[in-house]
Amino acid sequence: MFFSTHLSLGIYMHGVMTSLDLRDVISGVIKSVAFAIIIVMVGCLEGFRVQGGPEAVGRSATAGVVNSTFLVILADAVFTAIFYFTGGH
Repeated sequence: MFFSTHLSLGIYMHGVMTSLDLRDVISGVIKSVAFAIIIVMVGCLEGFRVQGGPEAVGRSATAGVVNSTFLVILADAVFTAIFYFTGGH
């Protein structure tokens, strides 16, 4: 770390601790759990829907990635609005 910032570890940690807000950590944990649930649920749903051979598995995996990416972006926008309007920044 010293090589890239030219700061000692103590000064760096002090800067991190003074600028870090518990509200930001909690909102990050909530969002990451929600995103994980979305990805798992979409992946499982697409997996259960597969019918056919290996080609169908490939199509289903692609659909799962596309759908979960879209839903994560949508959920992120919703969480951002909720945290903004409730004062969670």
